[in-house]
Amino acid sequence: MFKQMKLLPLLLLVGACAAQTSGPDPMSLQHEYGKPPRSAVNHLASRTVLELVLNNDALRPSQPVVVATPVMVGNMQDVNALGQQLQQGMMAELHNRHFNVVDVNVAEAMRITDAGNLLLSRDWRLLPGDVLVEYGLVSTMSLDIHGLQLNARLIDLGNNRVVSAASAYASYQELGAYLTASQKVVSDKGLLYRYEQPGYGQVQMLGDRQ
Repeated sequence: MFKQMKLLPLLLLVGACAAQTSGPDPMSLQHEYGKPPRSAVNHLASRTVLELVLNNDALRPSQPVVVATPVMVGNMQDVNALGQQLQQGMMAELHNRHFNVVDVNVAEAMRITDAGNLLLSRDWRLLPGDVLVEYGLVSTMSLDIHGLQLNARLIDLGNNRVVSAASAYASYQELGAYLTASQKVVSDKGLLYRYEQPGYGQVQMLGDRQ
């Protein structure tokens, strides 16, 4: 049976599982300027999807699956550029492994604009009201002083049963386009914290307000 999923503006599918795996050597991902390439995100997405496929006990390639944007585990409406890129990477990896991936960001009509001919959208008013899917890939992210933990699950949307779970870890050196070590003085919930030296606090998302 297919499950009819109503698209709402704040609909988020999220989940987490606790585990940790080691990532590739960050030095292998460096380019000539010493900063990891953005393709490091694709490596993280690939490792996560591979583990999900290996642990999968129900999802068949023919069954429709939707990939939700990874969110921060402490606030399941907190989305950032890294999570958005991971979502795209996991969609590509599932498709490359011949799963039936549904893209819910395809608008009902193409918009012809001066900037280009646009078919994708994040505006729920332009998207189909109902999408038939059976499974969802949901994931959360958390930060520590060294990097990022990604936890993901495949969920049967008919009964919310977890059919596969995976986790992966990446250091801030690997994800240098998105993460950086903490500063010596950081702000958290309106309070200032001073450490003996940089890197003693939780890593920071680049672009986030410190």
